[in-house]
Amino acid sequence: FISSGRASTKYNSIELHDVDDAVQCRDIPDSFRDIPPESFPLVITFQKFLTMLDGSTGNSYFDRFSDIRELSQSKVATSRSFAFHALRRTKEVNYERFNSFYWPHFNCQMTKKLDSSMVFIEIISHIKGGLIAGRLPDDKLSREDYILLSEGRVSSISRERREMIYDIFLEYEKKKILNDEFDLADFVIDLHHRLKTGCYKGDEMDFVYIDEVQDLTMRQFGLFKYICRNFVEGFVFSGDTAQTIAGGVDFRFQDARSLFYNEFTLDSGSDGMGNAKNMDQSRISDIYHLNQNFRTHAGVLNLSQSVIELLYIFFPQCIDNLSPETSLIYGETPIWLQSSNDDNSIITIFGKRDENAGRSTSGFGAEQVILVRDDSARKEIAEHIGKQALVLTITECKGLEFQDVLLYNFFEKSPLKSQWRVVYGYMKEQSLLDSSDAKFPEFSKEKHQLLCSELKQLYVAITRTRQRLWICENIDDVSKPMFDYWKKLCLVQVRELDESLVQAMQVTSSKEEWSLRGIQLLDEGNFEMATMCFERAGDSFLEKLAKASGLRAAGVHMLGSNNELARVALVEAAEIYESIGKADFAAKCFMELKDFERA
Repeated sequence: FISSGRASTKYNSIELHDVDDAVQCRDIPDSFRDIPPESFPLVITFQKFLTMLDGSTGNSYFDRFSDIRELSQSKVATSRSFAFHALRRTKEVNYERFNSFYWPHFNCQMTKKLDSSMVFIEIISHIKGGLIAGRLPDDKLSREDYILLSEGRVSSISRERREMIYDIFLEYEKKKILNDEFDLADFVIDLHHRLKTGCYKGDEMDFVYIDEVQDLTMRQFGLFKYICRNFVEGFVFSGDTAQTIAGGVDFRFQDARSLFYNEFTLDSGSDGMGNAKNMDQSRISDIYHLNQNFRTHAGVLNLSQSVIELLYIFFPQCIDNLSPETSLIYGETPIWLQSSNDDNSIITIFGKRDENAGRSTSGFGAEQVILVRDDSARKEIAEHIGKQALVLTITECKGLEFQDVLLYNFFEKSPLKSQWRVVYGYMKEQSLLDSSDAKFPEFSKEKHQLLCSELKQLYVAITRTRQRLWICENIDDVSKPMFDYWKKLCLVQVRELDESLVQAMQVTSSKEEWSLRGIQLLDEGNFEMATMCFERAGDSFLEKLAKASGLRAAGVHMLGSNNELARVALVEAAEIYESIGKADFAAKCFMELKDFERA
């Protein structure tokens, strides 16, 4: 039983090793050999799944790295598994590392014409991780094969741009080798090579369930066939392609269905249970759409469906076309907040920070959240509100649910800026545009490729709420196209942000509720917000645990780029761990620093 899970750090939703993935799965071996019966049903993250596959196929992929070889020769009596987790994290290139440390060094004549996120998706999901790539000798598309994709029915990238992307890919591969680093696609390709030759030495599973499957590339998806041969009824894949916001991933269920038929079913030469059988249409997997929503109400679902409709219109190749979700739950129509003055809306809701002590309102509760686009926006809000509310980025909130959500300045901070006006073109086609004078650019898949990821992020943000959704923009210009679209469809109500509404928005939570939310955020790897929750709950032990975990995560992230600050953070984390009796966690901090004797 395998859950794809999601790497629960803020850096990447499919990052190879969660900071505490080894801790969460520490009672499970690092291979599929001789798993204790009491461990079943086996529930693991996708990161742990990769680790266990690697441990079930002879020599580890990571033995090629000098740091691992050094550890293998060490006589220190410590956990090799924990050390592997530490050392692998410093070697992996995820999207954030690609964008920060690789992208600035590529030819600027090319990078200024391309989006780094789109390029990373093309490299990880198509050049190295796609359906076609897996059938080639080196599991990577040649330049010719990649450029030919521009002639495909669903392609939105021109030949010229594909030439530039492939040039960047080649340069990226050279730099990655020089840096002695790898990306997730490299690891997956190596696993496929070993598994194809029959190197799998682990136990076979009877049934496998994979959740959040949209966070996987096709090549990652294909790894599951090696641990379960029950292709007739042994697999269930679930997910939502509208939530594909993971760095480097471009997923559709139709593609996964095709891969399952061609690489699981046909390659098996049997019915999966050892009986030879002709492959017919009955073997093609069914797709079931779970369109009855028991979590949220119709008002939120209608708003999210309006975003899905735009994805269908502008990017039909990036999302599965399914019937709209329905709900029998009653709830308030989402609110578009308008301020009567020029004040920052956050200040209107929470007051100025130096006035908090004398303020009668209680701020937001544990079941409420402010959603923002990125870390810089979160830090900006934190300066105003302190610890009065949970503030998460859209990537961090994926997989979480709240009673109330305040979506703050999503459009103002959007890199699309005025390009959101392409929505007016669709409105005009649907006779939803009141003014014939409205100016808007003609939609181009190539020029407006970023709109796809923007709409998916907007969808994820909207669907985080169970009950109330407030949308707040300090500047109206950029948000006006979507506001006009929603208003014309009667999907939002406009409310003045006055004192009575502010009071109605704020909810008080008990210490138990704060503690439960803190545990959830700690498990998700959001250590800063978890620390705040435990402080509100009055739980000093878990507050220190979360703080130390945050320091450790920051230290790991800085290794290789600022080793001195990384050392300071990791040593401080170790000291806090020791102060609360977590010597094993402290030891892992020293292993991150390769101080195996002290560990």
